[in-house]
Amino acid sequence: MKDISNEALLQEINRRLAGCEQIISEQQDMLAQLKDLNRKLEQSEALKSHFISNIKNEINNPLASILALSQNVLRKGDQLSPELSKSIRLIYNEAHALDFQLDNIMTAAEIEAGQVSPRFDDANVSTIIDQVIHAFKSSIDKKKINIVVPEEKDIHFVTDSHYFKIIVANLVSNAVKFSREEGVVAISVSHGGESLNIDVVDAGVGISQQDFPRIFDRFTQLDVGTMKKYQGHGIGLSVIKDLVELLDGTISVKSSAEGSAFSIVLPVKFSQDGLDASLGNGDEILFDQSF
Repeated sequence: MKDISNEALLQEINRRLAGCEQIISEQQDMLAQLKDLNRKLEQSEALKSHFISNIKNEINNPLASILALSQNVLRKGDQLSPELSKSIRLIYNEAHALDFQLDNIMTAAEIEAGQVSPRFDDANVSTIIDQVIHAFKSSIDKKKINIVVPEEKDIHFVTDSHYFKIIVANLVSNAVKFSREEGVVAISVSHGGESLNIDVVDAGVGISQQDFPRIFDRFTQLDVGTMKKYQGHGIGLSVIKDLVELLDGTISVKSSAEGSAFSIVLPVKFSQDGLDASLGNGDEILFDQSF
């Protein structure tokens, strides 16, 4: 074994220390670059959030005005000529369709940006279903579709009512879009102590088994067979899935050549602003079934 002098050993130690110092210096530079990149990303996210918020307001405000004004004019009924009434109704229907799609696009953008967080409140399930059906009345009447709704009224459930309405609206829109003329769309609601189930069943064209893995993918449009004539943006089902998962729920679908059935299960939630406190001391009142 070769003897190593103290001087040679010292030189080796100094060489290795210099190497360590170089590595530490490079790591510090890399850390500084990562911090700068993180700062830029945070600024980008903040700008994106501000942009989405501004765009949402800039578009929603005039659309809301168009919807409100056209609805007020339509209420005049007999005072309008048939041609004018038809034109105003067309404006209202197109504005509503645009509003619905923009709501989906904005919700999808907020989901992508991580800006969605549920606000739990008391949702009147029956009222929300009625509102959604009324909103799509024109499309429903145009195809002469029979809508079957739950017989039970005044079903209350603690969830995020805004997101729940978006879920129901997309389920109904999807069912109506893919239903055949004079078809049936059945909406059913069941509830137990810990969850609410909502099923939307249509007698439409159905979904092929090979398309099942893709139906919840954003911006995916199924264009095979008879599906080609049904135009859409491929957003609705992905928004449903994302919002259901946000609410800790599950979604499942069954389909055949005779139609499709979408099933949503949402767990009961208590709001953070004291809704659960209003339920009493330890008494769980998950649903208000008073008539």
